[in-house]
Amino acid sequence: MNKKHERTKFILKIIGPIVIAAGLACAVTGFTDMIISTNEGDMPQLFWLMIIGLPALGIGGMITLTAFRREITSYVKNEAVPVINETGEEIAPAVSAIASAARANNEDACPFCGQPNDDGAEFCRHCGKPLYVTCPACGRNVRAGAFCDKCGAKLSSEQ
Repeated sequence: MNKKHERTKFILKIIGPIVIAAGLACAVTGFTDMIISTNEGDMPQLFWLMIIGLPALGIGGMITLTAFRREITSYVKNEAVPVINETGEEIAPAVSAIASAARANNEDACPFCGQPNDDGAEFCRHCGKPLYVTCPACGRNVRAGAFCDKCGAKLSSEQ
């Protein structure tokens, strides 16, 4: 960050707490005067301090939060990342099991229509296309698809 930005943040880190302290002092003085005056049956004389103090508390709080945003965000990050990592470690076996189940179910699926077929079937029972083709590069009988799973050659899309 540039020096002007750092200087502005430094000034806001000083002004924010000062405005909060002044607002708190005004609000407490006004509230105290209101309570004491009401108990004595008089009209409060310093009620206006409460009207000034309460907004000053809010404004000072916003200035302070703005000035310390980087520090607050860094703290939150340092607290959240270990929890996220721990959660990832705990759910990794479940994600792996789901992925394995999806792969197992997909092995019998037709590469053209995606429908499941029985083990050992040579043609899809839904679209009738062949489930296995002869690779033009290596000559092996492989599962139909875009590429040969033995040599990586492009398979004909005309199957």
